[in-house]
Amino acid sequence: MRLVKQSILYFKEGNSDKVYEIDLCDVGNDKYVVNFRYGRRYSKLKEGSKTPVPVTLADAEKIFNEVEAEKTSKGYSADSAAVAALQASTFTLNTETTIGASFMSMPEGRNKGILQRLYNATQGNISSHRTKWKLSRIIWKAGEYKIPEAAQYIIKLFNNGDLVHQYSCTWALARCGNETNVAALQQIFAEHTSPVIKKIAGAGLLRILQGGEKEQHLKLFIRSLPETIKAAVEANHAGVLDAIADERITNLESHYNWLETLYLLSTEKNWMRAVIKKLLLQAPLKPVYFKHIRAVFKQAELLDDFEITGMLALRFERHPEFFKHTIPAANDRAEVYLPQAKDRINPNTELRKGNSRLAYSQRTRKYLRQRVNRRLQMYGELNSLDYVKLATGILIAYNKSTDFKEAYTTSAYKWNGRNYTTVKTKFPQNAHAVFMHQILSGEHPELKLVNQRVWRIRSEEELLADRRNIVPPANTNDKKGETGLLKKISGIFGKKKEAEQASPPPEAPTTSPVNENGTPFLHLWNKLPQSYVQLLMEAQMDEIHEFAQGGLLAHPQWNEIKGKLDKYACKKLLLSPFDIPAAFGLQITLEKFAGQQADADLVIALLNSRNADARNKGKEWAGQHQQQYLQQSDFIKDLLFATHAGIFNWGLVLIAKSNLTSEIKNAVIGKAIAEYMAFTEMTPENEAIISRVTQALVEYFYSELHQVPLVVIEDLMQHDVPAVLLFGLQVLRLKQQSQGSQQVNRAVLFGLLEHPYEPIREVGLALLNEIDAAILLQNPDEIILCCVSPFRSVRRGIGSVMARLAQKDRSFGEKAADLLMPFLLRKETSEGLHDDVGSLLCNELGNYLQNANKELALNLLYGNYAAAQGVGLVILEKYTDPAQLTIPQVIALGGHENLQVRTWCWNFYKQQAPRIKFEKDAAIKLLDSKWADTRQFAMQFFREQFTENDWTPEALIALADSVKPDIEAYGRELITKFFTTDNGTTYLLKLTQHPSERMQLFATNYLERFAADDVEKIQSLEFYFRSVLTRVNKSRIAKNRIYHFLLTEGRKSEAAAKLIGAILSDVSAIAAIGDKAKCIEVLLQLRSLYEVQTPLLVKEIETR
Repeated sequence: MRLVKQSILYFKEGNSDKVYEIDLCDVGNDKYVVNFRYGRRYSKLKEGSKTPVPVTLADAEKIFNEVEAEKTSKGYSADSAAVAALQASTFTLNTETTIGASFMSMPEGRNKGILQRLYNATQGNISSHRTKWKLSRIIWKAGEYKIPEAAQYIIKLFNNGDLVHQYSCTWALARCGNETNVAALQQIFAEHTSPVIKKIAGAGLLRILQGGEKEQHLKLFIRSLPETIKAAVEANHAGVLDAIADERITNLESHYNWLETLYLLSTEKNWMRAVIKKLLLQAPLKPVYFKHIRAVFKQAELLDDFEITGMLALRFERHPEFFKHTIPAANDRAEVYLPQAKDRINPNTELRKGNSRLAYSQRTRKYLRQRVNRRLQMYGELNSLDYVKLATGILIAYNKSTDFKEAYTTSAYKWNGRNYTTVKTKFPQNAHAVFMHQILSGEHPELKLVNQRVWRIRSEEELLADRRNIVPPANTNDKKGETGLLKKISGIFGKKKEAEQASPPPEAPTTSPVNENGTPFLHLWNKLPQSYVQLLMEAQMDEIHEFAQGGLLAHPQWNEIKGKLDKYACKKLLLSPFDIPAAFGLQITLEKFAGQQADADLVIALLNSRNADARNKGKEWAGQHQQQYLQQSDFIKDLLFATHAGIFNWGLVLIAKSNLTSEIKNAVIGKAIAEYMAFTEMTPENEAIISRVTQALVEYFYSELHQVPLVVIEDLMQHDVPAVLLFGLQVLRLKQQSQGSQQVNRAVLFGLLEHPYEPIREVGLALLNEIDAAILLQNPDEIILCCVSPFRSVRRGIGSVMARLAQKDRSFGEKAADLLMPFLLRKETSEGLHDDVGSLLCNELGNYLQNANKELALNLLYGNYAAAQGVGLVILEKYTDPAQLTIPQVIALGGHENLQVRTWCWNFYKQQAPRIKFEKDAAIKLLDSKWADTRQFAMQFFREQFTENDWTPEALIALADSVKPDIEAYGRELITKFFTTDNGTTYLLKLTQHPSERMQLFATNYLERFAADDVEKIQSLEFYFRSVLTRVNKSRIAKNRIYHFLLTEGRKSEAAAKLIGAILSDVSAIAAIGDKAKCIEVLLQLRSLYEVQTPLLVKEIETR
């Protein structure tokens, strides 16, 4: 095989440095193949072929060129130097600085070795060491270890590499730089072309700059924010910032660069801290969001922000990956269907896109967790207190409500060589809390981490194998129970902590105990005991509290530490929502403050503690100095807002027995209102507290509540917590009862009726009923708008207010009616709206509809909604002159689906009888109504009101011609009742045209009188005869009458006989057998009298 052509392509981006080689080779017989190799540069390459079988030279060259073009389009270059040039930055740092070698006097060690390598690199010597590290890695390590002496060398070496090299230099300068390196970082921040490197430099300047320079630097960040967010930051308004940022997180945007900027600002502006923490927990680990969360994570690492680092590390542990990445990193061709992207794609190429649809794979998640773990391990091995700080940040991020999991056991069947046995695996409590167990008990012999994902308890066999290889120490404090160490570890890690009061901590030991829990780097924890205190105050898991309390009590300087715990620490511990910190706080409080009069706020902390003993001790101390405490308005206020109902009731007894001055009561009211305003969320606990306090204030501070200014009441009425708002409403009602109606802000007042909380709307309605009508009439539009509120209780409750205002001012009632009626013609915006508006218009506003005209009434009546029809009927009855309506309009109302409307129509006929007779041609159409009750009324009405002179033959025939059976019968009845001989022929000719069997039978009554002896009439009735006689098995009586009539008339004359013969000849051909016989009989009789042409052939009977 001979090489004909070769192409070597390179690709370098970030940490990716790949090569792709393409060969075109001659294999003989004019056949060629195209082979390729790819992989990381300087590593073993993977091989493949684009030609499964040899091809012609033309085809091979075509394949070769296609592969080369494909790789070039993806960023590969034929020149490795060109790739490096692409990665090089046009930015050049000013490196004119004097460097020295002062590190030479440093003791041998890691720092000196790094500095020596950096110094050698500045001198052009980079290959004099046994370990061949890239220069950027050495620089990174200098920053990782924060070696300040390295900054001068890093600046000197900044321009010696590509973007990755400059990124490492900037990161290291930010970590280990000082005031002397500000100029370099400022130049990078201002002039560098890479946004990522600029951000690193900007974050580093926050570490170094001081005073006014830092303030100016912060302003640069603020100016880069979106306008709405910038305004909130400049106003120092956390609530507004939270709302805006929350909305922008919820509504997906193209990028969230402002999130990184907000984080950097929060490192200097403490008021923003809570907002940024919420945002980082709220933003999903998905495309668009994740790259910014990862950037914040790296910034937090850079700035040693252990709280944010720990919080995000726990997010990576807690939340599963967004998608599974199963394609090798070097494979850019294979595709797989990913439901997250709803497409078949190559994850490697997709992730490199700026608007990638993928993010946070299981590989990224694993890398980030391992990165935190490596950092912890590095700090521990360096004996750095940063280990304790980072570990504390991680532990504080755990939350019992979301992270707690019970211990559990799994079973599996395994083959032991002879048979299957059941193997049980035990997992401790919170087994999936990898970081927590790693920090608290990562070196415990009975715990094992499986696949970096879950901790399990090692089996007895594993422990026994370990013990065979370990010589036990001469003096050991281990006490084995019936099942050995496994029972102990199960008790420590596999048993759910019961919510019982922790026993008082024992006295501090005189010597440091053995590390029984297997806590890694325990000596570092003991160097920073304040972390134990922080964990007791802020952690939210019982295991962490046990660890922190045990560490404090076992600390050699426990007594000194205890002496530094002040009142604030005692209060914080007492008010903890967890048992262990609360019990620990009680013990410390008793030791420090027993035998003296404690401050009132400490007594309140005891009374609000979840620990029952602490609450009892608080009662005892408060009782000993009751008079002094009850002279303090803060103490009284705190008693009222006690967390526990029992303490509240006990405190209420104290307040009731004491003789509080008006000055103290007013102060209590003011501070209670401030406490009300401090509530931020509606929880069952908060609602119960507010309800208790409100009841107590009304009962014991009644007169003082009347003095609360209206502006303060309005602030309460605009509060976000419904229970606080209800308190403000109650105060307003008390004020109105004593001082009369108050001029409440319009927006506040009517905002109550739009509140989503039902009790508030009820009180708001009650308040409207109490306000003077003259005041309410100043806001007519708002009052009327309440009638179409989305809340049914408001629509139904506003009726009494509307009636009162309409009675006070008639024009208001008329205006309200005019504005509300159109709502009945539209589709409902809220369930029951039509019924409620209709009820209001028919009842409370029923006397104010006179402006409605006939057209509106009819529009309402003909509307699609029952409520509109009801209002239309009221208008029709009360305000519409019957003379305005035409008879067709009245008849249409008689066909209305609403019975009351139809009844109105009936009454109209009764009351307007003369008009009905005058317009009888139109009026009788009421008989065509689709409603049977209307037709029954009409028939009875016309029977009673119309005489023979009121009916014409045409009208009667029209009735008899109806398709409705009852009206047809009614028509026959009237024809029979009002029949006259003069109209007989007309009736006969018209009635015989009707297709109904009943009418055809009815018409036979007139044949003998009006068609006899008249051949022409018989001929005009031919269709009638044929219609009746050809019915199959129907109209027997009518047929018999017609046969008799035809036979009689046929006998009278030859002309009649021939006409009738023709008719019966045709009928006999298609008639049923019974009717055929009758036809033959008639034809034979006629033929015996006259020469009548018939189809009959008579055969004589043969006589034998």
